[in-house]
Amino acid sequence: MGVKFSVFNGMTRQNKINALMNIRKTELKERSDYYLALYAMLDEDMQIVMAAKMAASNFNKQSWFVDFGKINSSELKVKIAEFFRDSIGFGPQLFTIDDMVPNLIAQNLQKRQKRYELMQEWDGPFPPTARLLNTLREDTQQVIQAAIKKDEKVEKCWICLYNEGLQTFRECQRSLDSNTATTVVNLSRILNPGQISPALEQMFSQIDRPIYLLAMLTSKRCFLVLRDELRTSQASILAFNLQHVLSVQTISEAGTVSVEIETPQDIFRLPHMVAEDAYEAGNLIREKSIEAIESQEEFIERDFEKELKKLDMLFKAKAVKNSEYNFRKSRLQKMELEKFSDANIELLLAKRFADGGGNDQFDEQLIKKFTFEKTVMFTDIVGFSSKASQKMLLDTMTLLAVHDKLLVPIFTKYDGTLIKKIGDALMVRFDDPLRACNAAREMQAELFTFNQRSNEKIFIRIGINTGTVFVKNEDVFGEAVNIAARMENLAKPGRIFITETTYDKLSAKIPCSDLGYHQVKGKSEPLRVFSLQDNANSEEMAKMAAQYMQEAGIQAVEQPPMEAQPPEGTHKPAKAAAPVATSNQVSSAARTPEPSAATSSAPQARPTASVLPDISDAALSQSSAAAAVSTATLTPHKQILQSVDLARNSYIASVKQGKERNPDLEDWFARFEEYLRPKIEQ
Repeated sequence: MGVKFSVFNGMTRQNKINALMNIRKTELKERSDYYLALYAMLDEDMQIVMAAKMAASNFNKQSWFVDFGKINSSELKVKIAEFFRDSIGFGPQLFTIDDMVPNLIAQNLQKRQKRYELMQEWDGPFPPTARLLNTLREDTQQVIQAAIKKDEKVEKCWICLYNEGLQTFRECQRSLDSNTATTVVNLSRILNPGQISPALEQMFSQIDRPIYLLAMLTSKRCFLVLRDELRTSQASILAFNLQHVLSVQTISEAGTVSVEIETPQDIFRLPHMVAEDAYEAGNLIREKSIEAIESQEEFIERDFEKELKKLDMLFKAKAVKNSEYNFRKSRLQKMELEKFSDANIELLLAKRFADGGGNDQFDEQLIKKFTFEKTVMFTDIVGFSSKASQKMLLDTMTLLAVHDKLLVPIFTKYDGTLIKKIGDALMVRFDDPLRACNAAREMQAELFTFNQRSNEKIFIRIGINTGTVFVKNEDVFGEAVNIAARMENLAKPGRIFITETTYDKLSAKIPCSDLGYHQVKGKSEPLRVFSLQDNANSEEMAKMAAQYMQEAGIQAVEQPPMEAQPPEGTHKPAKAAAPVATSNQVSSAARTPEPSAATSSAPQARPTASVLPDISDAALSQSSAAAAVSTATLTPHKQILQSVDLARNSYIASVKQGKERNPDLEDWFARFEEYLRPKIEQ
């Protein structure tokens, strides 16, 4: 229905009841009808109140329904009034400042008046754009400040119910709270304020002797401030939220101009202003009301495309003025943007599920709003789990604090956003792949410098991938995230592994080594992997990492790339900025006998579960024969390791014969071996 509160007030008793019964029967669940039913509960007529309660119960299954509980009528009216003020900003409220000393306040105002006459400026708590408020007495300023919320900023103030005698006060040469002003402005002469604006009638009923009316604009609301006589320190203040404004019009009448503002609940009027002020107020309210729009659940169900078409039809039929058409169109466009905002993402996805995901246009808007190309970085500390179990909790937390202090400022400097921390692991998002890679190189360089001077060493692996992700509440989701995690799993201590996608984005600006194709968990096709080069300290870092891993008892088994052809349609990358090892060279090197951790000249990694080592049939037979040797002289840990090796080799043999690979089993073998070998060496 959309009946305005002021229109409802003008109805006969029977028409009010009929309107409420129609709301009770309708199948449409408009929030404006629900608010009208709540408003009707404030009526003095009990039959209207009962009809309103029945109408309001029609909305009890809506998410925005408010259950006020079982309370008496007087308490209910108070709660409804408070609800309106908080939700839609409706209804005047009487503000009072206690413990006022009129003579002292008047003296302070006189001193400020003299200062103005000398300095031509008013001191006060409000900005220069609203300097009219700074001319008021301290008690009036406190009343206004009490009505303003903490997150609001006062933008402007104007005089309403204007006459020529007010010009001096409008220009801020005198104060509206001076005795001179009260004789000029006194509004007691207005016998029927309801004829000017229905909202004014309620405001006047709260005041004994009104003396002036101000219109005030903040960043979120518009206010009407009706000041009581100066012997009191009180004012009636009516405020409404700008985000609910539907239309703004200026109306010329009797030499002045009023600003008429429509909301879903009512029509408000800033009455009888100077023309210049009225046009300024109208334009500012239009502008600020669009800025103030925030996403709400009710936006989800609205078809803004249909509403825009309807508005265009009204404009072509000349039913809407040009300025009003532009305002309403801008407002609808802003509301549509807010519909697809982060605040509504959960509701949007829930709606998509409820609709069966069959709305192509809806999906297209979701993809456009929430999917982006990002570069994702994963890091973790090598051997942290075993180290944490050996050290006391305080030492572990100290190590993590040092790790964060060294690394977080670096990726922040390169515009990286920390998505989450899980123990020793970091997940960071970048907009620019080059900046992500430069950040990674600087992070490793910083740890290299730290490790040179510290007895406590920190080595990390870094994996980076670039791809399309779904961004939700600052977090990122999608296959690109999983692949970045796989790169980190493959990486050696002190090294940075990147995917071919990231490599292509670098445009040969950073030297890289081609590590060939590797099979990773969750991907049916192998991925081409590159390692970022750092010629300054890579060799020393490798030696340092090898020594550290040996001392820490971390077993490293180098895993070669797959001896498989690249996925169909995959091309070699462009020429690198520095010599890049080919896949064949890497494979050949990987098949040479593995050096021990003590003599290795490159940093070693833990066994990579998702890559099969290249073991010949002869080696398998030899391993099986060795397993048949009596185990009576072996320690329990060696016996278990021997059994694991036998099972692992049997699995590899079966894969070579054509059986399907099992990445989870490979991961289990690798982790079991990593756990057992330090036990044997102790």
